[in-house]
Amino acid sequence: VVPGAAAKVAFSTQPGNSTAGSPLSGPPTVVVQDSLGNTVTSSTASITLAIGTNPSGGTLSGTTPKSATAGVASFSDLSINKADTGYTLTASASGLTSATSSTFNIAAAAANKVAFTTQPANATAGSAIGGPPRVTVQDSFGNTITSSTASITVAMGTNPGGGTLSGTTPKTASSGVASFSDLSITKVGNGYTLVASAAGLTSATSSAFNISAGSAAVLAFTTQPGNAGAGTNISGPPTITVHDALGNTVSSSTASITVAIGTNPGGATLSGTTAKNASAGGATFTDLSIDKAGNGYTLTASAIGLTGATSGALNISAGAASQVAFTTQPGSAAAGTVIPGPTTATVQDSFGNTVTSSTASISVTIGSNPGGGTLFGTTTKNASLGVASFADLSID
Repeated sequence: VVPGAAAKVAFSTQPGNSTAGSPLSGPPTVVVQDSLGNTVTSSTASITLAIGTNPSGGTLSGTTPKSATAGVASFSDLSINKADTGYTLTASASGLTSATSSTFNIAAAAANKVAFTTQPANATAGSAIGGPPRVTVQDSFGNTITSSTASITVAMGTNPGGGTLSGTTPKTASSGVASFSDLSITKVGNGYTLVASAAGLTSATSSAFNISAGSAAVLAFTTQPGNAGAGTNISGPPTITVHDALGNTVSSSTASITVAIGTNPGGATLSGTTAKNASAGGATFTDLSIDKAGNGYTLTASAIGLTGATSGALNISAGAASQVAFTTQPGSAAAGTVIPGPTTATVQDSFGNTVTSSTASISVTIGSNPGGGTLFGTTTKNASLGVASFADLSID
């Protein structure tokens, strides 16, 4: 009695459990049979194996199809790359009824790398990074190593804003996964990345994400006021910026910012446009001036609902010599005696500040002369530090 005509294929050895990327145990063996299940030993049919039930979208690798020898084909190098339970294989050959194997499982291979399985998302400075970022221990095929308790560290990768990463890192994986829910970055910037690493495993770099400014909180002088002459524009010019609590510019702010004198050594008045609305989070004050000379002035900046700021110190010097003034008036005296005071004349700018650099020649004469008197003494002197004192004047 000989076999009938080839009618079908069947698994004579079922595929067994394996690890991802390793040959399926068994190995799976397929025979060509007649309709009664007898091996058709004369068959050299080309038999193809493929994945049937595919719970994880795995890929089958290895030598398939194969030609039967004496009606049998053994597949010793087949492997599947994705771990899961309940896989099946199908066997087919042209003109024959196909067959489906029994179920088998694929386990993960050895831990090989870490990967971001939830990418970090955009956030505001100082707030938790969205996602939250989740890092998984995987084999070389991307299967989760659920037995892993590796210590995973997350650090800054690309750092466009020079920010600092805060939060809990490293973390111990649980079932092969670590979730980083409290990470934050201090500085605004576009295109940040994170890097995840664990001892003995290949590290991973996240996709890019952005950090924007938080809520407006404080004002800051981002360009300090500089020294100037009395009545002339303060150099710099002073620029005030709206910041969040971490010092990032809140570019959306249009806050109304007011500037005033803080420390006022000369009892001066501030002139110019002292209130401006921020544009792109900042306001520049180009026409501010102070009328009185003095060292150690400061400016203050304020806006409703925001913490104010005080500038660094600046000095105001006298302007150009413009006038002389009696800074010590002459007093009453007897005819021919020294007029008390003594009379002192000072070279000043147009705001009344002493021009200490002046050595101008100052002359004193009688103005109103109700007695027709004559002025005696040294009536012309060169100023010293802008001042001339007339100690020997008398009227007869």
